[in-house]
Amino acid sequence: MSGVKLDCIDLKILTLLQRDARITNAALAEKVGLSPSPCLERVRKLEKGKLISEYRAILNAERLIQHVHVFMEITLEKHFSRDFQVFEKYIAGLPEVLSCSLISGDFDYLLRVIAVDVAHLHSISQRMLAAQVGIAKHFTYISLKNVKDTTEIPIEQLLEARPHTVLDDY
Repeated sequence: MSGVKLDCIDLKILTLLQRDARITNAALAEKVGLSPSPCLERVRKLEKGKLISEYRAILNAERLIQHVHVFMEITLEKHFSRDFQVFEKYIAGLPEVLSCSLISGDFDYLLRVIAVDVAHLHSISQRMLAAQVGIAKHFTYISLKNVKDTTEIPIEQLLEARPHTVLDDY
């Protein structure tokens, strides 16, 4: 947890900002029922408490460039702490890797990769194997259709699902 006490207005601010980070402070204040100055103070408090990690534009890859989205399962040869560190440091430097998660189960990592075509994907895979970062095996799955892709955290639903929430004191 962040250690920052949140109330209903803070949660509303977070919800609105993640839907539209370009909303003006005046519009945000109006939507949450505050005047602009206290609203801005709350946003700064949320930023300082690291509840807002960054603001960014989400590009429309479909309109930007021809591409394929790919999921890769990666299994490492060895499972010592150093092996994970080496692999993760290498992956962090690959711009085509959009996300990388350490996974429990039959493989170690799940990667989401973007490439312009299958030939580009093949070159990414070959570079990864040639880098000798401990990859024992990898499987590649080309996404045929993106059904849902969001960065929005469903704050209200998560809070309702928890037995104890940050709002219990309010």
